[in-house]
Amino acid sequence: MIKLIVSDMDGTLLAHDSSISKGNIEAIRYAQSKGVQFAIATGRDYSSLKGILEAHDLKCFSILGNGAQFCNENGEILSSAYFPKKCFKQVLQIFDELKIHYMIFTANGFYSTAEPNVVRDAFIDRCVVQFKRKREDYLDDGCNQDMACMKLKKIGDLDNFINSSIDIIKVEAFNNDVSLIEKAKEKLQEIDGIAYLSSFDDNIEVTDKAAQKGLILENVIEELGYSKDEVMVLGDGLNDITLFERFKYSFAPGNANETIKAMAYQVVGACEEDGVSQAIYMML
Repeated sequence: MIKLIVSDMDGTLLAHDSSISKGNIEAIRYAQSKGVQFAIATGRDYSSLKGILEAHDLKCFSILGNGAQFCNENGEILSSAYFPKKCFKQVLQIFDELKIHYMIFTANGFYSTAEPNVVRDAFIDRCVVQFKRKREDYLDDGCNQDMACMKLKKIGDLDNFINSSIDIIKVEAFNNDVSLIEKAKEKLQEIDGIAYLSSFDDNIEVTDKAAQKGLILENVIEELGYSKDEVMVLGDGLNDITLFERFKYSFAPGNANETIKAMAYQVVGACEEDGVSQAIYMML
């Protein structure tokens, strides 16, 4: 019997316009009415998750930054695996040499070593092309004002930043030239203490080696007293691989990466077709 449902956000629970469909919300509430817990596992940080949950009156624990943080339903951090600062410069140097834009996610906000407006505009261009989003959604009253790219602050002195008490969640890099992303991955292989993965072909998310969704979820269910067969997971991107590797009941929406679909217990409808609700009703 399923006791816990864990879903990715972007491309899985969320439609391409960052909304949660009525059908998916109803399915989640149905599960909760039967005593089944619902949780989020995402590459996002809590500030970009909070507004979405509150808009639908959803309360749940969350795995954030691909596993860098585990938070309770109030957003309080219960455990963390922050980026190892000893190799931070080395990672940034790889992206700088390849001229790949990146954003630095921290427990104290979002940063960039480049001009924030340059990185922001590049990320918006990517979202328009990759996710078919509307450029106007990033204007002052748009629905994507909570995105990291809209809140970037420029790092003045990198050494001071590294030596500060700021905890780094992840570095997210992106470029429309997928060949550059692959070159970066080759170079990242040489660095100890980090994990890297891609939500999509045109990005890389670098974290501490322990910050992986599947690893964190294993620890969580041990504390909850659940077996792996009592958990179902949903995801669409390569940052969900560790979930699919560790949990049998894994569901991929029709829009998922082909590797994820091949690993899935079942492929359901796309994120625009209430795929999450289909998976929930299938298992409950």
